[in-house]
Amino acid sequence: MSRGFYALTSGMLTQQRKIDVQSNNIANLNTAGYKKEEALTSNFGNLFIHKYKEKGIYREETPINNVSAIRTVTETNTHHSQGALEETGLITDFAIAGSGFFAVENNGEILYTRNGSFTVDEEGYLLLPGIGRVQGEFGDLYVGGDKFEVTPGGSIVVEGEIVDNIAVYDFVDYNLLNKFGPGLFISNEEPELVDYPTVLNGTLERSNVDLTEELTNMLAAQRALQTAAQALKIYDMVNDKAVNEIGKI
Repeated sequence: MSRGFYALTSGMLTQQRKIDVQSNNIANLNTAGYKKEEALTSNFGNLFIHKYKEKGIYREETPINNVSAIRTVTETNTHHSQGALEETGLITDFAIAGSGFFAVENNGEILYTRNGSFTVDEEGYLLLPGIGRVQGEFGDLYVGGDKFEVTPGGSIVVEGEIVDNIAVYDFVDYNLLNKFGPGLFISNEEPELVDYPTVLNGTLERSNVDLTEELTNMLAAQRALQTAAQALKIYDMVNDKAVNEIGKI
């Protein structure tokens, strides 16, 4: 198959993958603690071009350039910058100022998130809806109901007594975090318990997605995809003429 087909088709697939990632960012614009993603691309299968010149019985070889057979999405990068902090006034809303993650138990696994939009389950434990119970330093975080208090350091006070501290964990290398779901991560690496976290109660961290930037990037990706699709049609027409018309001469 002609190299042009590879280049144009891979370009279309790459731009579509970018659009998918950008669409997911926009869909999670209002998901508390969500971290935007970016599709990273690179060349695949470089071809080296040389110029050959016969000089007597010798042949001189001069490198000219190299070209890529295709361009592809190699990975999806997560931006962990902090989103805007918004006061909600709800006792079950939490946010972390600075680095770190809340821990949530999910079917025996610990997930990490910046989403502090919690509720209280029927047994009085703090819960991330649809995921699992929020973890304190001593396990599932018990708050009793909606009458608890929270100290600036994240201690949970029920009826005047500290029952536990909301656990905030951090990682040395965020690249070791694997995406589990929107705003949720899992890791095989052992996290570090943050000794003195800044936990804000009645506050949520919004997503760090910039809507204007995402829409602009999506428009650029759509135009690039359309251009590649149109070029592919023209390329196919030229090849068709080469086979069916020029070949008759």
